[in-house]
Amino acid sequence: MKIFLTTLLTLFLSLSTFASDKKSNDDVDYVALATILVKDAYYSRANDALKNVDLQDKNLDKAQYFTLQGLVKSKLLQYGESNVNFYKAIENGQTQKSIYVYVAQNSFKLQEYKNVINALDNAPELLKKTPKLMALKAEAYHRLKDDDNALGMLALLIKLHPQHYEAYRQRFTYLVTLGLYQSAVEDADVYMANAKANEQINVSFINALRKSKQTTKAIQLAQNAHLLYPKNATITVLLANLYMDKDMIQSAADLFDKASLQDSKYTKDSTEMFRRAKKYVQALYKSTQILNAKDKYKQKVAIYLEFGNYEKVASSQSALQRNGLLEDQNIVYALAYSYYALGEFDDCETHLKKITDAKLFEKAIELRKNMSKCKNNHWECAL
Repeated sequence: MKIFLTTLLTLFLSLSTFASDKKSNDDVDYVALATILVKDAYYSRANDALKNVDLQDKNLDKAQYFTLQGLVKSKLLQYGESNVNFYKAIENGQTQKSIYVYVAQNSFKLQEYKNVINALDNAPELLKKTPKLMALKAEAYHRLKDDDNALGMLALLIKLHPQHYEAYRQRFTYLVTLGLYQSAVEDADVYMANAKANEQINVSFINALRKSKQTTKAIQLAQNAHLLYPKNATITVLLANLYMDKDMIQSAADLFDKASLQDSKYTKDSTEMFRRAKKYVQALYKSTQILNAKDKYKQKVAIYLEFGNYEKVASSQSALQRNGLLEDQNIVYALAYSYYALGEFDDCETHLKKITDAKLFEKAIELRKNMSKCKNNHWECAL
């Protein structure tokens, strides 16, 4: 609240100038010096200056001194000491209501939310004419889980300052927490229609609803955001993930494909989504665009296995070896299974011997059983 600091410092400067006129040329007015230093943002030096003030001086304006000390301690991030000084200033006759703003801010940083509310209650006129203070008080109530008062404060804020659209954004968060999703969406609509919300704010609204399992409402907001920002890959992917939550795999795949054109880091995801959608031609095409060789071959192996092209997996052995993928137990098992499916049991066994992962080891046992059946009675061979 820079305006409140400026008001206090202006007052201090005028008072200190008056007081310093009464001092002899040999005296130093440390309060006046500290005031100037604070104005120029030299807070440590101001703190040092105030250490030289004689608190026994009968001419010392203690209200002014303690207020200035409170400001300095606040700027030095010593919030508890700052408030101690502010309350001493009040005890010594400080009447500037803006002092309570600093007490409230310090208390919030100290997570003393009841003290935030109490401080702001002492400055009702400042509170009502300053939207950010009303929002701060609402947040303090919310942190205390007093959502009735939190929502009541925001309702009053909107009534007194209808164009302060940040209040709708803040209330959206509270309403989602309370499970009042329809009202939350209405506040999001008001905010985005009037506050010119950027991409990041849209994403925060959508993620809040998704986290609360309100997928349908999140999709509604995400679709609108996607229309507003069609080239924003983050929003495109977020909408794709929401479609995945609804098992709309093809729609998700199409969006991941679009996102991969906007940002190449989504190419791997696009390939995987086409595979899951069983669009193998598109999946293989996208896999050729993956820059990381390991990721590229992993995706190709997954795609070949998906539609049963075991020859392609087996023929990839050299490339898999060259790219260090045979250190991956899942790839080793995929290669072993492909040799098994092709009836090349010796090659299959060679790779099965490399399996040490517990879950894959159980699958390896099953493959060995099937290979034994195939060797003894080929008509019992089960793939």
